[in-house]
Amino acid sequence: MTSTSLNARVVLLAGVVLGAALAAAWAGRDALAPWSSAGAAGEPVVREFRLDIRPADIDYGSGVWHAWTYNGTVPGPTLTATVGDVLRVTVHNRMDVTHSFHTHLSPYALESDGSQLNTITGVGAMAMIPPGGSYTYAYRANEPGVFYYHCHSADGGKSIAQHMAQGLYGAILVTAPEEAPIRDEVVFMAERGFDDEGDTPFYVMNGLGIPGGEKALEDLHHHGGVEAVAAQFGKTVPVIKAKVGEPLRLNVVNIGDMIHSFHTHAMTMYFVDHDGGQPVPAQVLGLLPGEADRVLVTPTRPGVWLFHCHVVSHADGGMIGVLVVEP
Repeated sequence: MTSTSLNARVVLLAGVVLGAALAAAWAGRDALAPWSSAGAAGEPVVREFRLDIRPADIDYGSGVWHAWTYNGTVPGPTLTATVGDVLRVTVHNRMDVTHSFHTHLSPYALESDGSQLNTITGVGAMAMIPPGGSYTYAYRANEPGVFYYHCHSADGGKSIAQHMAQGLYGAILVTAPEEAPIRDEVVFMAERGFDDEGDTPFYVMNGLGIPGGEKALEDLHHHGGVEAVAAQFGKTVPVIKAKVGEPLRLNVVNIGDMIHSFHTHAMTMYFVDHDGGQPVPAQVLGLLPGEADRVLVTPTRPGVWLFHCHVVSHADGGMIGVLVVEP
C-alpha cells in the first residue's frame, strides 16, 4: 500500500470515528438549551443558557476519571455571544458540595461573581450554589475574544484548584458585530483532577489523554494496525476535523496550574488578537496558567496531523491530539 493510499485510509477511518463521537456529543447538548431574544428597540440581545453541575465518568479504557462537569462534559458547553449581548446563565448544582460559576468577562456586578466574596459580603450570596440550589448570573459581552468560566468554590475539603481540575470549566467566545463568520474550535489544556482509578492520563486536553502519548499510539499500531489507532480518536485523543483551505480559529486555554504550550504539526499558526497577525514563533504558543489566546490556521495538506503540548513530558503523559484534514 502506498503512503498516499494509507494516509487516505487513516483520514477515512478517523472521519468515521469522529462522526460517531460528534453525534454522541450533539445528543447531549439539549441540556444547554441556549436561546436569544431581542427586546425593544435599542435594548440588547439577551442570550439564555442553562448549566447543570453534575458528576460524569470519563472512561479511557485503561482507567476512569470520576469528573465533575457542567452538563456532563469536560470542558463544559461553549457559550457564545456578540459584543453588546447580555448573557444570562442559570446554573443548577446537582452535587452534594457547594459549587459556583465564575467568568473572566469584565466588568460585571458583584452578584454575578461566583466567588467567596459573595458569601462574605452577603451580596448575591447564592452565587455560591449549595447542593440542590440554582442561581442565575448575568454579564454584558463588552469585547471580542476568548474567555472562560470555572467553579470558584473550595467546599467539601477541596481547594478551588481541585474543583477546577476535576473538570469544572468551559469557554465563552465573543465575536465582534462586523466579524466575518469563521469556524471556531476550543482546546483546554489542564491537569486531570483527583478522583480517578486505574491507568489515567495526568495531562489532558479537553478532558482526554492517552498515557504514553505518541509512543502509545505507535505501540497500538504495531499490535492492531491503523484501526487500533483510529479507535482512540475521540476516546483518549481529542480530534479536530478540518478541510484543506478552510480557515480555522483555535481558542486555546491553559486552565491548569502548570505552564503548557500548544504546537501544531505542518501548519502555520497566526496570532489573531495581537502582534499584527504575525506567525507564532516556531509554531509554539506558550501559555502561563490561566492564559488564553486565539490563533488562526489554514491547513494546506490533507492527512492526520498531531497537535500537542510542547512541554514534551506533558505530551508523553497524554497531552496529544490530532487534526484530521480532509481534501
